[in-house]
Amino acid sequence: VPLVFYSLLLLYVRERWGNRPVAVFAAAALLAFLVGAFRLHPWGLDAHAAKLQQTAMAELGAIRETTRGKFVLVLEFMKPEWSKQQSGRQPTWQGTWSRLAWQYYLAGSVLIYSRDVEGAAARAADFIVSPDRVESDALLTSRNEQAFLYDSAGIDDFVEWYRAAYQRAVSAGDPVARSYFDVYLGDDTLSFVREPCVREDLGPRAISVVVTREDPKYLPRTHKRHYGSDNRDIRFLLSPILFEGKCMAVLPLSGYPVSHIRTGQRPTGDRRGWTVDMDL
Repeated sequence: VPLVFYSLLLLYVRERWGNRPVAVFAAAALLAFLVGAFRLHPWGLDAHAAKLQQTAMAELGAIRETTRGKFVLVLEFMKPEWSKQQSGRQPTWQGTWSRLAWQYYLAGSVLIYSRDVEGAAARAADFIVSPDRVESDALLTSRNEQAFLYDSAGIDDFVEWYRAAYQRAVSAGDPVARSYFDVYLGDDTLSFVREPCVREDLGPRAISVVVTREDPKYLPRTHKRHYGSDNRDIRFLLSPILFEGKCMAVLPLSGYPVSHIRTGQRPTGDRRGWTVDMDL
């Protein structure tokens, strides 16, 4: 509709005043487009993020050829999903590790999403793929940087890795908050732990985390910072992993000063929701 409107308008202008006004309008439109593209630049990927994106695409393309027609367990533990904003300080690019992205990049494979890493579904996989690197004899892509492929035997190494992360979290001291999950604050991580835990405790809802930074200068280069807003909130979604009767999710923090964290889960069905606020 806008194109038709402007086409008719410019046809009328040309018939009324000739070609010169139309040329002026065209030049103005080109200038507006260039200025708009320049102003939009801070919203997109910077050079570093674009390079990471290209690396991940190339690595997943190679993995796809290996796993085509096979059962692949997708583990998404230590790389949380960014629900609204992306940080310029994190070595990720927004949306890479969502389920839709996995389905796209690993087309031709049968993908298994199981947060119970010791369940029958996880054990039935031919391969494991994850954005996390775990040193293991089962690692098949040791030279990769963003996406890693493992033989199915690597599931035991992942369980051992989760066990070590759990021990680090609970040995740091008492939880900073207790609710449906106990929340532990480490030097550079926020860990959510529930023990004992069964599959039903995972629930269909991810854990939401809203991190409030102390200073706007630490905000990612989004349009909000571009226009001078002091919105300091960054939002994450975490999906806990179940192993050895424990549920755990870990949010890596970037080392920027944090003043407040709000976390919780929305209610679903007959399960009550929970919310915890922490001033740090």
